[in-house]
Amino acid sequence: MDLGFSGDNQTMGNNAIQALEMITGMQEQMIDAEIHKLDNLKGDDLAKIREERMRSMKDRKAEEAEWSRNGHGHLTHLTDTKDFFAASKNSKRLVCHFMRPTSHHCVALNGHLAKLASLHRETRFCTFDAEKSPYLCDKILADPDGNVVIPTVLLVKEGKVSYHVRGLAEFGGEMCNCEIMAAVLQIHEMIEGEAAKHEYEDDKPKFGSVEEYRQHQIREGFFDQGLGEDDDFSDDEYTGSAMDA
Repeated sequence: MDLGFSGDNQTMGNNAIQALEMITGMQEQMIDAEIHKLDNLKGDDLAKIREERMRSMKDRKAEEAEWSRNGHGHLTHLTDTKDFFAASKNSKRLVCHFMRPTSHHCVALNGHLAKLASLHRETRFCTFDAEKSPYLCDKILADPDGNVVIPTVLLVKEGKVSYHVRGLAEFGGEMCNCEIMAAVLQIHEMIEGEAAKHEYEDDKPKFGSVEEYRQHQIREGFFDQGLGEDDDFSDDEYTGSAMDA
């Protein structure tokens, strides 16, 4: 094919076209092979597929039953430090909102979390009055300066604190809604996937996609912080201060 170039450029162009045609041909062959495989499935093959599907459905049903026993599916309020540790142990993914009941930001955040809890049963969502547990404030919630920001949403994965969302900035600030929060949680692998946009029934999101949100947060420096390590828990009293975002 004459691409209108000369010499080496023409040769390089022809090679590129040949490479693309080869890749396209390979993809078509793979698709044809898969179609052929499906068209020639025997009774035993179909039975095996059905058996694997049924096993997967049973496993999922058992998993969902365990989620229900552990308080998944709705936003729950924890009142004791021991309850927090039990929830962290019993659920693979835990999102805990440390709040102050008199804060209108916390009240609004609870509304979004309740919606997310109903849509993402794979994750446990709960709240905790931060001022009721000086121990948690001191050992888990406090920033390097010893201050606790209200609200703080703590992300716990497989029994370990993986991230702190301090304040509302990462959730879009005054633009905070369920869809933005879901994007943040998905980035941190706290939910299996986002629900359909209409299911969140929120205002128009600030970011059009998870990747757009991620790039924005990287520019803002929110992902420069390292993940937390296991805490050496004790009964020490909290000596810092709690402040609203």
